[in-house]
Amino acid sequence: MKRSVHVILFVLAVSLLIIFAGNSYATTISYQTTDLADTTPGEDLWQYSYSVSGYTFNQSYGFTVLFNYLLYSNLEDPPPFVNNNWDPIVLQPDPSLLADGTYDAMALVNNASLADPFTVSFVWLGSGTPGSQPFQVYDPNFETIESGRTTSGAAAIPEPATLLLLGSGLIGLIGIGKRLGIKA
Repeated sequence: MKRSVHVILFVLAVSLLIIFAGNSYATTISYQTTDLADTTPGEDLWQYSYSVSGYTFNQSYGFTVLFNYLLYSNLEDPPPFVNNNWDPIVLQPDPSLLADGTYDAMALVNNASLADPFTVSFVWLGSGTPGSQPFQVYDPNFETIESGRTTSGAAAIPEPATLLLLGSGLIGLIGIGKRLGIKA
């Protein structure tokens, strides 16, 4: 019986390490879409609001979100102000050059604040709701240091209730072990 409690505790500890270590260094760019009132007949106006987490941006580091030229047009230019830590710009998608558009934000200071959302409106050429997009994080030489896809909704952050539940489970296992006379 003593061995089974140790095995359970070991498996739980390794699982926690994998869960928290696996997400500790990856940049996450999550988005929320808003269907805006259409101002031009025949155009479907939308807005992305991006939240960025999992990376500390120092001066001249930044990220770029790509807008497929077949699905997006008329990116808001200039994009809305974020805060004094960032310089956002957009490049329009160009179907004649088969070139995707970009929303780019470069940090102007070390440890640039990620507290404010990054937003851009655009005309959606696809059907349904706009979705996930590719992104790149770059260094001061504009070399890609990480790439991925945006995710829908808020960034996945462990909630205090989840951690409380895991802690309660550990305490419960220890309590059961003590009742059975097993010393951990």
